[in-house]
Amino acid sequence: MKIRFLIAVFVLALAGACASKKQITPQPSAPTTAVKKSPLQALLAAIPNPFSKKKSKPPMATAPQWTGVIRMVNAQENFVLIEANSMGSAIPGETYLAVAKGSESASLRMTSLRNPPFLIADILSGTPSTGDKIYLPKASTPPPTPKTEEAVAPDSTPTAEIATKPPKAKPTPKAKPTPKEN
Repeated sequence: MKIRFLIAVFVLALAGACASKKQITPQPSAPTTAVKKSPLQALLAAIPNPFSKKKSKPPMATAPQWTGVIRMVNAQENFVLIEANSMGSAIPGETYLAVAKGSESASLRMTSLRNPPFLIADILSGTPSTGDKIYLPKASTPPPTPKTEEAVAPDSTPTAEIATKPPKAKPTPKAKPTPKEN
């Protein structure tokens, strides 16, 4: 009998010990005040967690910067006349897109010919029409300005030449020593 009594007491004591470890989450009834963090907690909070899944914000879509509107199309000579929004917005040599009714209608290469507020662009592909809007599809930097007057004359006509790297100079062969005569 003593053994059964001791086993019953032991089981009840074990059950009481397990019941006392149960965690109770307090229900906030009123707004709590800020809890002061220890220096160790503040240090650990400052270290980024490589395992946390942070949602990155999607990139913001930017509206195209309209360069101008096509006012005349010359299909025989393969160029268009553009009324520009501002003269600084067109970059000579860059490829621009013409948009009509929400879809791309032509690809144009801007020339250096300007007569404010008008610009001239060569038609690369597509069929542009009067009223199409023009924009530069990518952000680009303007080409470097030539340092000599020969490179671009103000009254010159645009050419279809593409700038290429100058050919590499071949090394000159070394002179062979002449044999000495005795």
